[in-house]
Amino acid sequence: MKKVLFIFLVLFTIASCKDDTAKAVQENNTAEEETEQDTVPTVSGKFIFTEKDAILRGDDFIYNVEIDSLSRNLGKQVEAYKTDDFEMVPVKVKGKIKQSPRQTGIKKNIELREIVAILTDSIRNKRQE
Repeated sequence: MKKVLFIFLVLFTIASCKDDTAKAVQENNTAEEETEQDTVPTVSGKFIFTEKDAILRGDDFIYNVEIDSLSRNLGKQVEAYKTDDFEMVPVKVKGKIKQSPRQTGIKKNIELREIVAILTDSIRNKRQE
């Protein structure tokens, strides 16, 4: 009887350990995904979108914006705030910054991941002056 109880106890302990390991691995994967997603930098600058190009310019940088559905969406959103075709609108976005494959004067590209805000307060203050 003691042997059966001992075997049952050992099997129960082994079965309990397997679940803890699986949960720990799953929790580690979730933590890594959240950390990776949080490492995308937030950039503030002035944005302009044309049919062929999009540019994000800040105080100390200029990035080519990769044309995709998110950059087109941002281009449509800033259209409402522009007074002429060449006005740059202040925005705050999250994106992945990488080297530009094109041989232009701008050496870095930004791939937009999220539109954080269109900074309309600075546009209103400029127009009131």
